[in-house]
Amino acid sequence: MNTERVRSVLGVWAPMAIGLFIIVTSVNFYFTATLAGGIRTGDLGSWRLVCSAGAFFVGGLLILSTYGRYTKTKEWRGKGSPEASLPPTAAPRHEEPDDEGNPDDQKD
Repeated sequence: MNTERVRSVLGVWAPMAIGLFIIVTSVNFYFTATLAGGIRTGDLGSWRLVCSAGAFFVGGLLILSTYGRYTKTKEWRGKGSPEASLPPTAAPRHEEPDDEGNPDDQKD
């Protein structure tokens, strides 16, 4: 298997799939969670919304950050390496400083 394909799957598609799984699980939890078990269910309804919204936010953030990184990398690859597009520069010349021009460099 091609290493570029493996990197694509592990770096882009796996985090997006995990984020989508988190979102689907949070929506499923919000609609199907039963809040019985000796505790007043009226108090836990708002907590169900908070937990679902938090998980939805985390999944969405994971998907958006991964997609942003993917598009940035794709754009960078399309442009090519910045070092390859720059013309070669000449090596800087080393010049000896003049002792006459700078009065601070005078020795006693």
